[in-house]
Amino acid sequence: MSEPFTNRAPRAILRREFLKAMLVSPGLVPGFRSVQSALLLENAHPVPFMTGDSAPPGLISSNPDFFVRNHFRTPQISSDSWNLVVDGLVSTPLKLSYSDLLLANSVRRAVTMECAGNTPGGIGVGNALWTGIPLAELLKQAGAKTAATTVILHGSDSGSGEGVPANTHFARAIPFERAMNASTLLAYEMNGSPLPADHGFPLRALVAGWYGMDSVKWLTRIEITSEPFDGYFQQQHYVALTANGERRPITRMLVNSKFLRPSEGEEIGSKIYRVNGVAWAGERKIAKVEVRFSPGGSWQPASVDAQPVALSWTSWRYQWQIPSAGKYTLEVRASDEEGKTQPDARDPGRQDAYELNTPHGITVTVRP
Repeated sequence: MSEPFTNRAPRAILRREFLKAMLVSPGLVPGFRSVQSALLLENAHPVPFMTGDSAPPGLISSNPDFFVRNHFRTPQISSDSWNLVVDGLVSTPLKLSYSDLLLANSVRRAVTMECAGNTPGGIGVGNALWTGIPLAELLKQAGAKTAATTVILHGSDSGSGEGVPANTHFARAIPFERAMNASTLLAYEMNGSPLPADHGFPLRALVAGWYGMDSVKWLTRIEITSEPFDGYFQQQHYVALTANGERRPITRMLVNSKFLRPSEGEEIGSKIYRVNGVAWAGERKIAKVEVRFSPGGSWQPASVDAQPVALSWTSWRYQWQIPSAGKYTLEVRASDEEGKTQPDARDPGRQDAYELNTPHGITVTVRP
């Protein structure tokens, strides 16, 4: 078993200085926004990105432009009074402070997150550089028992409305096996800064490659159990429904893509135009990206700018030789390494509003 988190030495002087700054400023909380629209996406400007030497290959969404999807009001949490409890089917229950997390060995990864209800080409997707500790390390530290099958992630946000029972806390459960995956993190930094309040300060889960609802924000408790979780947001939301009554949980992100340039309704004055965008496939890598310029037209291969990696989106581009002036409908689709391609149409049997990954389409006008 690894040594206790509370006894681990800091990774570097920068982390010690960061911790010191936090401890001398009790209650430090990044910009709290008091009004949060329940069950709505916020931040309608997803295009700006960080670039430069500090950015990994690909595109990183800036914190202010990363989509926000919260169910209840953003909690006001003080870093000096917050704790994370790890309990349930464990040999040694843990209670960790914010400083314990900052002193632990950490990892940093670029991971794409998408809302399960994101529409084709929608704003509900972003790619950020997350810093945190592997959840598996905490589960090993606590001594998870062999009977463990489920890990419940409890957030501190709560409320009611739209059929939600009063004082319901947001919580989601993931399989124990997924919790032990090296890509599942407990993140406390986003793009090199403490998590913004709307993104889960002081700590959130990051279940890389799965839709965003499982990356629970404002974590206060991690519960290990051998029973299925029947919480409200596990049973009533984020479930795929078919016309014949079948139900299955929403988990892994599907292959998807979108245009960044041009934008919907844009007027183009040149005869050669560089079309570009991003594509992602959750736990899988992007294999190819294709574009077409009329409904039912032939798909043309786009160029992928970098070697695709799993968990983080990749950029793509296409040099469009425009044949003539007029209106054009552009579409983009991607395929992953397992051969799965974005479908031309939504399965008519689906009765839910999740996993919407048909091609992103836009209409542009080319001037004479």
